Amino acid sequence: MATDAIRHVRVRRALVIPVLAVGALLASCGSSSSSSNTTSTTGAPTTGSGSTSSGGSSSELQTFGGTIKAAKSATFKAVYTSTSSGSGPQTITLAQAPPKQSFSTTDSSGSTSTLLNTGTGTYVCDSSSSAPPTCTSMTGMGGAGALSSIISVYNGTSALTAIQGWQSIAAAHLTGVSLTFTKDTIAGQAVRCANWKYQGSSTTYCVTDSGVLAKVSTSGGPTSSSSSGFELTSFTTSPPASDFELPAGATVVTIPNVP
Repeated sequence: MATDAIRHVRVRRALVIPVLAVGALLASCGSSSSSSNTTSTTGAPTTGSGSTSSGGSSSELQTFGGTIKAAKSATFKAVYTSTSSGSGPQTITLAQAPPKQSFSTTDSSGSTSTLLNTGTGTYVCDSSSSAPPTCTSMTGMGGAGALSSIISVYNGTSALTAIQGWQSIAAAHLTGVSLTFTKDTIAGQAVRCANWKYQGSSTTYCVTDSGVLAKVSTSGGPTSSSSSGFELTSFTTSPPASDFELPAGATVVTIPNVP
């Protein structure tokens, strides 16, 4: 049973690898970003047709940083659709009302896996249309830390780190590097986007004015035509209390502490 619980936490971490991998690729200049309707050259963002960009990357980064910091303690619920080449779409739901947090994924079959902090304990829950939900207590086993790590991706913290890396690379005036900042609307929310392009690949990060990640998309590369990402489909600052409760009728399993 302990093995199953640990596997569930690893699945949660795997979900954020496409986001975190972008930051890792920056070290080798292999990541990139695409954005809607703006074009700029290295180190000098300019405004193209259809959307607007700021006059300088430093001021944009300050704006990103301020809003992302606020999101860490914000109360909200965000629902995303995640896509990746070669696999079906997933629905990702993130809810937060500190200290309570919930992160769940639902696949095309309707099966849902949830990592949940109720405020008094941390659980991994699984449910499907064919079986009642089962929740495994992760309290004292690092579950809360794993959940916080995932949420740091969706509140834009990891995006800001990647964007700062892009700015450093752009400042080196490498041929073919493009970093632009644009504004858009996603799921009814005003967003700011950072868009990176290099060597045929592209990456876009969009963050809402409240600091929540609204979109991540990656595509292409020198030797790849794959794409992946997720995008906000609904957002509210009033998540229902039930989002932070164990599913009705759930069987709760507690893993004994090992001396």
